[in-house]
Amino acid sequence: MSTSPAASLTAALNPPSLPDLAYEHLRDSILKGSLEAGAPLRQEEIAARLGISRLPIREALRRLESEGLVMLRPRRGYIVASLNREEIDDVLDLQATLEARAGHAATMRRNGDVARELEAGLAQLDKITSRNPVDVDAFAELNLRFHDTLFESSGRPFLCRTLRTLRANTERYARVAAGVLVDLRQSQAEHRAILEAYKAGDAAKVAELCWEHRDATRMRLLEHLDKTNEEAASKGDA
Repeated sequence: MSTSPAASLTAALNPPSLPDLAYEHLRDSILKGSLEAGAPLRQEEIAARLGISRLPIREALRRLESEGLVMLRPRRGYIVASLNREEIDDVLDLQATLEARAGHAATMRRNGDVARELEAGLAQLDKITSRNPVDVDAFAELNLRFHDTLFESSGRPFLCRTLRTLRANTERYARVAAGVLVDLRQSQAEHRAILEAYKAGDAAKVAELCWEHRDATRMRLLEHLDKTNEEAASKGDA
């Protein structure tokens, strides 16, 4: 993924702060599964690993706590938060509803620049899904960018912030379940349908497709969790 000269210049003139660096490092580790649910987050160890003081780590952990990715246990410190099956189901159901609203609002404000950006994002996703094995992390990043492009054009900043918070809670689980190639190709077909409805200015159809797209993710993820739990139970009985 290339970065524009303007974006590179902006990054050079405005380097991320230490709390931002700590936040991005921890968030990325949680989303990719390097830090598993329930893992303790010892500030002194993280600070030593990153070569910075504990203060930026503390700020980053508070930010992650507000997003639901970590939790503070009294007198025991932070751990990576976990969601049970019912919570994941609930969060994704709410996410589907809000994404439908954001997609509808975005289509009501549609413009050619957004359509072209969505088309370009879809082309990048096509390249990822044509490879074997698929780079799931690259797919996840481009997938987020596609949806963010659509939803952030809605002119509904609070709605978009709420969606980002909900997504942060389930993204790590969704990445694990996204390793099946057929699922990613089906996801691409759903993306294409959303884009075509957006270009046609059919706000009601975009809302319907956004809901169905997220609900399909919900069903695939729950199926994956159920299968994983069944396998774990069978091993325990053996």
